[in-house]
Amino acid sequence: MLSRIPGYAWGLLAMTIWGGAILAFGLVRFEPYGLDEGAARGLLLNWSVVDNIANPIVIFGVPDFRALLFVPLGLYWSGSLIAAKVFTLIMAFCAVWLLYISNRQTIGAEAALIASALLLVSPLMITQIDAMGVAPYLLLVFGLGLWLDKKYRAVERPLSGFFFQQLLLSAVSVSLHPAGLAYPAALVWRWYREPAETRQKRHVYMLAGTLVAAVLALILRMGWPGMAWWSNPFATLGLVNLGNQLEDPSWLLATVSAALLIWVLILERRTLLGDLMGSMLLFGLLIGLAAADAAWAMLGLALVLYRGVPRLIAVNQSLNRNSLTGQRGLVMAALVMTATFFMLADKNYARIVSNNVLSPQDQLIRALADLAADSKQPFRAASQWPARSMIACKRDVLPLPPPAKDGETLLNSIKGITHLAFNPYEPANRELGRNIAELGGKTQTLALQAGGAIIKIK
Repeated sequence: MLSRIPGYAWGLLAMTIWGGAILAFGLVRFEPYGLDEGAARGLLLNWSVVDNIANPIVIFGVPDFRALLFVPLGLYWSGSLIAAKVFTLIMAFCAVWLLYISNRQTIGAEAALIASALLLVSPLMITQIDAMGVAPYLLLVFGLGLWLDKKYRAVERPLSGFFFQQLLLSAVSVSLHPAGLAYPAALVWRWYREPAETRQKRHVYMLAGTLVAAVLALILRMGWPGMAWWSNPFATLGLVNLGNQLEDPSWLLATVSAALLIWVLILERRTLLGDLMGSMLLFGLLIGLAAADAAWAMLGLALVLYRGVPRLIAVNQSLNRNSLTGQRGLVMAALVMTATFFMLADKNYARIVSNNVLSPQDQLIRALADLAADSKQPFRAASQWPARSMIACKRDVLPLPPPAKDGETLLNSIKGITHLAFNPYEPANRELGRNIAELGGKTQTLALQAGGAIIKIK
């Protein structure tokens, strides 16, 4: 009877159990805090278009192409953060499901299943779902890209629908993160090495089309605005895998994570370039070093799991013992230890969510939202995090103005703005802070916190 149940039914059952457990254990918050700024911009754009609401979102610039994936949210659940979080949860499971399917043929069903299960319960995946971060969508793009490439190679027409879908997916990938350049780069590499049909010049179409799509995406997005460049990848590995980015990085965890990643890269350096998924993960790690954040760390975690688990199984089998512990003892020990660490980190994150502990930035945004709650008082803010602030305040919020030559010039350029929220300690905001300091009694500091300051324009 069980053999007659299709594979997609088991997948839906697993997604329901896993997603229900995440929601039941309180691992996702439904308050307008902790969001990724890019995701917030995409949500606001969809909500404003569907509800015909004029707001300043159009001047924020072109959001990343997650906004295309958010279209169903705007059509059916406009204004609902709960729907947005559940949607991200479903997309994360679909990404892992595609990774499982793509790796099942290369590393074996057992190794792919173990790696997928660990990735689903990892604290990095949970926190990225809660923040609606880039990482799950980047993995989803990689999985869809592998499936589209197989479909395109199976058809005879060089300019079929699958060709243009790959170009669109390349643009989506590039818009998400610098590591997203790995998808078009891996496509170019694979089609250069293994052209499907030289007579039809399909490899030429793919190489040229992928390049054009990537360049157009970069032009539309003006690069990656707001990206934290040249962050310490070692500190990132010691922070995001804890599931609690409010603490200091664990240098022991960073050392272990970096050692595992380097070990896998050395052992798999040849096989990674032999298939499309391995090339995407490898190129993503190398290109993403320029902006080593949680999305970059997610690629590293996926690479360690999907390439490290089969290596561990091979080491265990090399012991040549016929007992269960001899064949899988080492694998089971590593699995139990890793899963226990992940679950303890998830439990700690659930405690953070239940206690409503916020990051310094979100504490400042909440203070701004408290000021906006009084509808009788005029309020139009300019924030360093305009989309997140607008969702929290439910009032008009503009991006920060550029610094001026002096305070009076700045004051003339921000007429109509009642509040400014930004972090004056960041190097990019020092000139703006100097302008405000020159205004003297024309401004009032309402809040000065670790995450920044709220300035009232009198």
